Amino acid sequence: MPSRIGKPSWPEGWPSFTDEDDDPKDTYLQELKGKLVAEYGADALKLAWVKTCKALEDVLPPIVEQGSDAIPIFQYDDVVGTDNAAILDEMRAKGCFIVRGVIPEAEAASEFENLEQFFAQNRGDIIGWPKANPTIFSIYNSPVQLRLRTHANQLKLQRVLNSLFTDSSVSPEEHRAQWEPILYPDALRIRRPGQEFLGLGPHIDGGSISRYADYSYRMTYDKIFSGEPENFDPYDMTHRRDANPAFFPSGVHCSALRTFQGWTALTPCGPGEGGLMLLPDVKVVMAYNMLRPFFRAPPPGDGDWEEAEKWVLDDSTSSFPGQRRWDSQLLSPVSHPHLRLEETLVSCPLVRPGDIVTRKISSAELLCHAVEPQHTGKTPASVVYIPAAPSTPRNKAYMTQYWKDLVAGIPPDDYKLLDGVNGDSIANTQNERDMVGALSLDRISVEGRRALGEGC
Repeated sequence: MPSRIGKPSWPEGWPSFTDEDDDPKDTYLQELKGKLVAEYGADALKLAWVKTCKALEDVLPPIVEQGSDAIPIFQYDDVVGTDNAAILDEMRAKGCFIVRGVIPEAEAASEFENLEQFFAQNRGDIIGWPKANPTIFSIYNSPVQLRLRTHANQLKLQRVLNSLFTDSSVSPEEHRAQWEPILYPDALRIRRPGQEFLGLGPHIDGGSISRYADYSYRMTYDKIFSGEPENFDPYDMTHRRDANPAFFPSGVHCSALRTFQGWTALTPCGPGEGGLMLLPDVKVVMAYNMLRPFFRAPPPGDGDWEEAEKWVLDDSTSSFPGQRRWDSQLLSPVSHPHLRLEETLVSCPLVRPGDIVTRKISSAELLCHAVEPQHTGKTPASVVYIPAAPSTPRNKAYMTQYWKDLVAGIPPDDYKLLDGVNGDSIANTQNERDMVGALSLDRISVEGRRALGEGC
């Protein structure tokens, strides 16, 4: 039989979460867990746990066998074409994929040169993370970002991605209107060859404890908790559209509803060159993640940890493995052993300038992902983060305020505070309109300005 849960080989600097990390005095988490067990019942949770662990036995082996090839690659023209039904089905199933040629390659490569020039002109005014050796920069409205965000191809692709979701809470006409993208602002990354980065181990965006504490967010996963994980629809926005991932305020949480996060590549990046790592499954992996806090591994001698039936219901402790109110959901082989993360977290295939690596965020902020800790390539790995987001009332309200902030040059709402230590935050006083080379907003298309929040 396989050995019990241990501490498998794991990149140094990526944490492994154990029971020792829990605060036994956290009565809020104890009460929250007890409330959920009472609401759904021990039998339903146990049934869901066993079903999900069994389903992982079918889902994960093909990923291990295929490696990076488990991440599908599509051509932009095919994705936005009329004969795209099979492509959309595969997108829904995997939850992550590469779309090639969204931005013409020469144009995207040229934008990296423009970005380097902008950084040189504003050296000392641009802040980044980690502070000592930044790779992710807290800048949201540079000329390059605004041009790529409002690019006609980007908007057309986002309409397609938003259309993958259902929403029974609105009329068909209102639902179709929601496909129109809003351009949620996000940061950018420049990672130099040899630059180590340990700050983004395996995680899932969109909050952590808030998934259980916020009612609408919790209802997104109602089928899972009710013992029917097979009927969980990761693309149903009925409850998710009103959920609050920032239930516990923090600089890492996103207030808007994003359907997919996108890395728009400005430079080539292959496996091992500091790129993205993904676990290409949305439905079963997220069901496992949501159920994990309710179960403990069997005591020594009572059964092997791989046998889901042997795990013990935990209805009273404060243990939510890898979860802190102020952070995203974090995962490790120790805390989430059935996911086999050492084997199933695979590097993205080669991306070229203008390609977009897309991973599912919304409905459940589902996809487990990480950033490779080492960059063994010979050229910078640079991307602009450009998520897809639908025109829901809540999103439009966010963008109305964002347009005002954009005009004023102040950080967007979700970035007015920067990450501090242990959930503490510090004010972001950066003014991008004062930077050398800031893009005049009248140079943005009417369609682009609308998507940026003008007139929302």
